[in-house]
Amino acid sequence: MANALTLTETPGLGKLLIESRFRVQSHQRNYAWETRHVKQLITDLVEAIERGDQFYFVGLMVFMVADDGRLVVLDGQQRLATTVILMSAIRAWLAPMEKHSKDAHMIGDDFIGRSDFGESEILPKLSLNYYNDQVFQDFAVAGKPLSEARKVLKGYPRHNPNINLLNAIIHCHEWVESIAGSKGDTETAAKYLLNLVKYARDSVVVVRLVVPSEASAYRVFETLNDRGLDLTAMDLVKNHLFARAEMHSKTWLADMEQRWAQMMQNLQNAKADDFLKVFWTSQHGRIQTENLYSEIRKSSDNAKDAVNLAVDLLSASERYIALDNADDAAWASYPESVSESLQSLKTLGSKQMRPVVLAAMQKMEPREVERLLRLLETVLVRYQLIGGGRTGRLEISSAKLARAIFSGVVTTATQARESLSDVYPSDDEFKAAFALKQETTGLKQKYILRKIERELRRREDGAMTGQLEAPTTLTVEHILPRGAEKNEDKAWVSVIDADPKIVEECVDRLGNLCLLPKINKDLANSGFEFKRPFYEDSDLIITKEVAGYPQWNRAEIQRRQERMAKIAVAAWSFN
Repeated sequence: MANALTLTETPGLGKLLIESRFRVQSHQRNYAWETRHVKQLITDLVEAIERGDQFYFVGLMVFMVADDGRLVVLDGQQRLATTVILMSAIRAWLAPMEKHSKDAHMIGDDFIGRSDFGESEILPKLSLNYYNDQVFQDFAVAGKPLSEARKVLKGYPRHNPNINLLNAIIHCHEWVESIAGSKGDTETAAKYLLNLVKYARDSVVVVRLVVPSEASAYRVFETLNDRGLDLTAMDLVKNHLFARAEMHSKTWLADMEQRWAQMMQNLQNAKADDFLKVFWTSQHGRIQTENLYSEIRKSSDNAKDAVNLAVDLLSASERYIALDNADDAAWASYPESVSESLQSLKTLGSKQMRPVVLAAMQKMEPREVERLLRLLETVLVRYQLIGGGRTGRLEISSAKLARAIFSGVVTTATQARESLSDVYPSDDEFKAAFALKQETTGLKQKYILRKIERELRRREDGAMTGQLEAPTTLTVEHILPRGAEKNEDKAWVSVIDADPKIVEECVDRLGNLCLLPKINKDLANSGFEFKRPFYEDSDLIITKEVAGYPQWNRAEIQRRQERMAKIAVAAWSFN
């Protein structure tokens, strides 16, 4: 029957690989196991063997039969891929040994891939999705050197979709090397590893569920886990939308698959669930992560709504990836000043503000978006960076504003300012908090000092803010240095003797910081009198003013910081 489910028990996971070939669809999630999950699987196998267990159960796997006869992996990718990776690592260790080269070849044929009759190309037992497959084929199937895998991994950006995969490959190779080295001689090690291979082949039991379509499995997915790693909200949303599309027609499903693959390509260097939450919040207001899937599902319970949501998600993904990249084409029609505002928001850590910006990019005019970004920067500084306000309150206010922008209730930055009034401290509150602020993060220190400098320049007749040096040419100078008590020429002895806690309590006060070119960083631990001429020669107003102080102690640090606080009120204001 076309709609029948087939549930079978397979003697061993290894036999499942021997008997079939598998593929992961391009829109399916990436290899997601972290090294700890890989370690746990190997540990479980080893402990089962050592206990003499007749079998080790790895759970249910869900498949669909493809037109080419391969089994499409709907659930079980992590376990299958990790098994192939482990077998590949064992094959690599055995291959150079003359006595076991045949064993290595058999492992490759049975669990990794083999050539068909008359063909030289290896047909892999498992193919992964669009993002993972090339790395998987190179380093697990073809067995490229481990040194090359480490080199490739080192060059990856933070959210590259192959990081977990390469970490798993490297860990399996390192584990094989380690366990082999612990056995005393190569023959004992070879027998141990081959015993592990046989156990995986015969005794690692899996229940195989074959479904007629991906859509028919989506309810199963809602409760499935991959070895304790819950399916993400994005996984569940995908399964739900695909099921709804297929209920209408195969054509609608094919179109949705194409859109989904493009969206995931857009998000390849971002966390998909973070995007999903920002997207939903930007249109509907604040939501807890655990409620995200259920709310999305309720809003798209028929095929038409599901398709419309998929279209919206694809469009939003293109705007979302622009939030961290001022050079993205999405900003081409916006004023140039937007670039600096985006960099400032990134420095400040604007996670709670992302729904607001996403909604604004879709609903507001470019000039209003420019003003809105300046408002958000001001709020982040006044309320959070300087005021130390609660993140939860900021998230609530931001989500409320995002929804108002998306619905058309708020169309200007001035209206947005009113909406954020509860997280916009007054001038007096901001000035008081600034006068006491300590900041230990270098990027934020530099950001604050540059903004103060820019405001000072704005106040000077004829001064242009564009004359300020680029951040990369400047470094943060601690006037009273962190190592003052260890200074060899004892330049700070009298100050510390008079105020023993001054370094501990004042070194990261904003009043103790200024900017200098990086070439002067060797001044770091020198005394105030030695540093004074360098401050005097600076082109930066905020630095030059330091030379006018007669001495440097707690009182002078406080006096300077109070002056900076007055300037800060104007530097971070929105009227």
